[in-house]
Amino acid sequence: MDMHAGLIVAAWSIGLLATSTATWAACRWWYGQKLSAAAARLQKSDKGRLFSQQQAQQARKQVEHLKAELAAHRQAAVDSTASRQRTRDLESALVVAQQAILPVEIAARPARMQAPSGFADTQIMS
Repeated sequence: MDMHAGLIVAAWSIGLLATSTATWAACRWWYGQKLSAAAARLQKSDKGRLFSQQQAQQARKQVEHLKAELAAHRQAAVDSTASRQRTRDLESALVVAQQAILPVEIAARPARMQAPSGFADTQIMS
């Protein structure tokens, strides 16, 4: 019986070792698959994050460019408005000057030229 008990203990030991090895191999395969899938998801997530950062950086550059362009357009509009205002001021000054000069010119004309005849004045050619 002693031999019989030794064989049972040896069989149990070999069976336990075989079962442990099989369990270890199955767990390694199973969790290896899970880790590979998790690594692939992580890599995909990192690629998406990098792409998102690149897109955000490009969008920031575009916004800066558009802001600079808008500032230039606004400045051009202000300059244009100021130019139009200067033009209106100069035109009104010209009108006032012409109105101030007109009575002097009428008084300086000879009497025969003061009556409008409906025709353009004759120019004397030399």
